[in-house]
Amino acid sequence: MTTRGKTYVSLLAVVALTAGGFAAKGWLADEGSDNSGPDGSGASTAGDAVPVSTETAMRGPISHLLGSTANLRARREVAVAAQAAGIVTSVKAEEGDFVKAGQVLCAIDDRDLQIDLELAKQRLAQTKIQLESAVIRADQTRTRLRNKRTELERNEEALREGLLAESEVAVQRHEIDDLEHEIQAVESTVRENRLRQDELESEIRKVELQISQTAITAPFAGRITERTVELGQSIRSAEKLFKLGAFTPLYADVYLPENDSRSVRAGQKAALRLGSAGGESAEGAVERVSPVVDDETGTVKVTVRFTPPNSAFRPGAFVRVEIETHTLDDAILIPKQSVIEEGGQTYVVLVGEDSTAQRTAVELGYQDETAIQVTSGLDAGAIVVTAGQGKLKDGDRTRVVAN
Repeated sequence: MTTRGKTYVSLLAVVALTAGGFAAKGWLADEGSDNSGPDGSGASTAGDAVPVSTETAMRGPISHLLGSTANLRARREVAVAAQAAGIVTSVKAEEGDFVKAGQVLCAIDDRDLQIDLELAKQRLAQTKIQLESAVIRADQTRTRLRNKRTELERNEEALREGLLAESEVAVQRHEIDDLEHEIQAVESTVRENRLRQDELESEIRKVELQISQTAITAPFAGRITERTVELGQSIRSAEKLFKLGAFTPLYADVYLPENDSRSVRAGQKAALRLGSAGGESAEGAVERVSPVVDDETGTVKVTVRFTPPNSAFRPGAFVRVEIETHTLDDAILIPKQSVIEEGGQTYVVLVGEDSTAQRTAVELGYQDETAIQVTSGLDAGAIVVTAGQGKLKDGDRTRVVAN
């Protein structure tokens, strides 16, 4: 036998041994073998049952909710501006600080105004002295005038009796005329000094107002949301220095379709949730409903007011708002995850007493975060599949693994 022939015989022997090993270990099945169980009847009954989770339809309260989204806004938010020009000498508030109404946020150099105030007060003091002196002169002149008139009356009587010459009486009449002119002059001086006093008092009030405006104060209690002023900065009148917001309460403005808005009234409860479904929640109420419909969107503005429970709720935050318009006290409720939607129809899978599945069409009503109302299709006490229903067909056996 040739060398090539010997090699071919060796390969056949190896193949034969390998096939025998597979057969011995059961890796190669006979053509007539099957997958029957130990009793030859196929898979066990427990293996045929589909594992599911179930819950019982129950009666309970549920509310009709109108949902929308909004960004929170503060009760009020304003830019605090300077009312006077000058150099900033101090900054007393930072972003995030809570400030009280009237609290000083920053101050401007007021030394020039203080000097103007002192000079105005000195001029006022001098004017008051001049006014007092003029009033005294006026009183003295009136007294002299009264005395002269009394004396003139006696002399005119003496003149009629021939006891006094006409020239003497004439002199007294001229003196009275002079005193009357003097009184007019003094009274004019009194009026001028009083007017000057009023002007100086107004000037003082104006300077005091200007000095008060060098202290930039918070117009209401709130939180500083922005600071744009720096120490030593030269600022102009009306220049914006801070932003101040009142964070309690907060508001959410939602826009509802006209038909939905008809069921909304002031005072109705509302729930607000931050961001996604897992965000923090808060309770509020409808404060007002706009009396007009937006002609471009066909929606109505509804304002919801609430007190933020913590600092996570802040102006600008995105929230989901649900307004409670009506509550049913005795509704048939099932978990929302038990509902199947196919072809525009809604179904649930019921589990009968024999543990078989039955797909049932239902009509739904109100719903909240976890439950949904069934208006027809099943009664309270029915067992509905909440997980695993996608694999079930009518008549399939089920095995409850969790409730």
